[in-house]
Amino acid sequence: MRLFTTMIETLVLAVFSVMFAGYALFIYPFEKLNEKANREVKAKQVKYSPSNA
Repeated sequence: MRLFTTMIETLVLAVFSVMFAGYALFIYPFEKLNEKANREVKAKQVKYSPSNA
């Protein structure tokens, strides 16, 4: 029974690790590129950025 529990825990950890790595490597870079290319995002960044004065 202990071996079965350890296998399940390892499987869950592996699944979440793969999901996290997949997001970090394949989805997040495209989201950041889209954010940098979006005019609305740039306008809001300028509008809501702290003033230097």
